[in-house]
Amino acid sequence: MPAKSSACLLSAIVLLATLSRADAAPPESPPKPPAVAVTCVACHGQKGVSPMAGSPSLAGQPDIFLQYQLVFMRDGARDAGVMKAVVKNLTDEDIRDLGAYYAALPPPPPFKATGQVDEQKITALMQPRRCDSCHKEDFSGQGESARLAGQRPEYLVKALSDYRAGTRRGRGLAVMMEVSVTLRDEDMHMIATYLARKP
Repeated sequence: MPAKSSACLLSAIVLLATLSRADAAPPESPPKPPAVAVTCVACHGQKGVSPMAGSPSLAGQPDIFLQYQLVFMRDGARDAGVMKAVVKNLTDEDIRDLGAYYAALPPPPPFKATGQVDEQKITALMQPRRCDSCHKEDFSGQGESARLAGQRPEYLVKALSDYRAGTRRGRGLAVMMEVSVTLRDEDMHMIATYLARKP
């Protein structure tokens, strides 16, 4: 077979294989929001990426983490603040639906946080506290532990401050209070800036 014909045949085989793969795996359509999510959009964003200072992005958060936090807020174990009126009437089914929906959304892009980050200091602050053992190496979160990467920095500072003060809790052991109790305000700001900028 002439070289030109062989090249054409090879190109056709590669093209057919590519088209077959594309047919076999159509792109996933975005998840449909549950009806109750309409109350979340104003503060947490249309696609779960918060446009509002002080309100966390929910997109890409672990399903179980979101469910626990909503239950804590609804049942009064966590001070829900402005969320009190929203969470008080949530059913268990609403909470399951919200957890699954936001977990399925693409996570937020890195946040353009201002502020200085000293990599050596970050290592000294975070490594002994083993933040990556619960929140994963890339800080994408898992199970009951939140996604921290790309989160709004002022929200991360507030969360750390609340854990340090004992006004916010996680499930089970008070791990977050233990790791945050010795953090100074400037440490929290640096950690928050570092995590917010992560993809």
